[in-house]
Amino acid sequence: MNAEPPETTGEIREPRPARFVRQPVPNPPDDSAFWGGPDEFTLYVARAGRRTMREKFAAGLRGFKYAFRGDSSFFAHAYRGLLIALTAGLLGVGPMGWCLLVITAGLVLVAELSHSAIDTIARSIGDPEEPALKVAREIATAGVIAAVIVMAAVSICVLTLKLGELLSWW
Repeated sequence: MNAEPPETTGEIREPRPARFVRQPVPNPPDDSAFWGGPDEFTLYVARAGRRTMREKFAAGLRGFKYAFRGDSSFFAHAYRGLLIALTAGLLGVGPMGWCLLVITAGLVLVAELSHSAIDTIARSIGDPEEPALKVAREIATAGVIAAVIVMAAVSICVLTLKLGELLSWW
C-alpha cells in the first residue's frame, strides 16, 4: 500500500472498487426530462475531502481554539465548572457523582460548540439579524440554556446529596 496522501487537485477521483461505489439514484419517471441522467456525485461517494485521523484531530483542536477565542461564554462555563469541580473535590463526591458531573459538563460544552458553529455560519452568510438566521441563532441559544439547566440540576443534586451525607441530614 502506498502511504503517501493522494493529491488534492479538486478533480473527481477514479472510480473505487465496487464496494465503495454508490449506486445511482433513480430519477422519478415524471421528472426524468428535467433531471436528466445521474451526475458524478450521485454515482460515486464524494471522497475528495478524505482526511487522516491526525488531520481530523488537528481540525478538531483548531475548532476548539476558534470557539474558545471567539466566544466569552466558554470562559464563564469553564469558571463555573471549575467551581463545581472544586466543591465536589472538597466534599469527596463518589465516582458516580463525578460521572454525572463530567457528563453534564460535556453536554454544556457540546451545546456551546454547536451554538458557536451556528452563530459563525449565520454571521458568514450575511446579516445575522435576518429573521431566519436570528431564529436559528436563538434555537442554538435555547440548546445551551437547556444544557446549562440540566447541568445545574445535576450539580445541585449531587452536591446537596453529598453535603447532606456529610452533615448527617439523612
